[in-house]
Amino acid sequence: MAAPLRIAFLGECMIELYEKPGEAPGTMHRTVGGDTLNAAVYCRRALGSDPAVDVHYVTRLGDDPFGREIPAFIEAEGVRTTHVHLATGETTGLYAISRDAHGERSFAYWRSTAAARRLFTDGREDALADELAAFDALYFTGISLAILPPEGRQHLLGLGERMKQAGRIVGFDGNYRPRLWESADAARETIAAAHGVATLTMPGLDDEQALYGDRDAHAAAERLLGFGASAAIVKSGGEPAVVAEPGNVRQIAGRKAERIVDTTSAGDSFNGAAMAVVLKGGSLDRAAEAGHRMASAVIGEYGAIVGREATVWPDGPLS
Repeated sequence: MAAPLRIAFLGECMIELYEKPGEAPGTMHRTVGGDTLNAAVYCRRALGSDPAVDVHYVTRLGDDPFGREIPAFIEAEGVRTTHVHLATGETTGLYAISRDAHGERSFAYWRSTAAARRLFTDGREDALADELAAFDALYFTGISLAILPPEGRQHLLGLGERMKQAGRIVGFDGNYRPRLWESADAARETIAAAHGVATLTMPGLDDEQALYGDRDAHAAAERLLGFGASAAIVKSGGEPAVVAEPGNVRQIAGRKAERIVDTTSAGDSFNGAAMAVVLKGGSLDRAAEAGHRMASAVIGEYGAIVGREATVWPDGPLS
């Protein structure tokens, strides 16, 4: 029997706090979230119980009480934690979500000293890169890069380029968060380099427009290919996604959600399901269709990682 494919989702996960409408003021629900962890969980759920793919999460956590709980949370989702490092004496990040009447969210963060910021600068960076380079796929985001110091960013970009050159799958989402970057110019340059090492980049149009001023998703997709991405899927909320490969740009229709209560993790869940399709050898069109399907279910529930019932696909991402 062939060894399973291995994909590493790399970045920061945090304690998540959120409120539900109608509850007493100050009532907060606590769970776990973070863009790359969200994507990893939804990738695993889209894959169902398929043993042919192992989904791994890569991060550093503080050894505070909350941080020590997180690996068990991740493992309960079927995601492997071999590369989740508990850092002695360090802390785990935290964020709180606020929402408007349409389910659109805003965030407040407490992460400036989070352990994940030293993921590629803690003395283990070369060994970690060597281990991950042997994986079949890697996924990271602009947030994964933003939280790192410049030398850490170069280590991560170098890993992506190394894997791409070796014929591996490299997934990326720009996920631009201005507050995490020292300047827009630094973000623009670093995220452009990351698009360039990706075999599939899946940004949201709003993030790309904020950085590069694209007139529409087609223009963004063409620019991403110009940066060096092998392929791109540009997301525009519930609107059609634009799928681009050299010489072929087309639209894949969105999927109407039954209800929208919380758009947290819409893009992350899209990307996780799309990566599941790519890992199974499916087309980019099927990847975008799977992304729409997963995101439309996720935005009907509260929190970044929602209940399993509507988001586990027993028959896999190509069903």
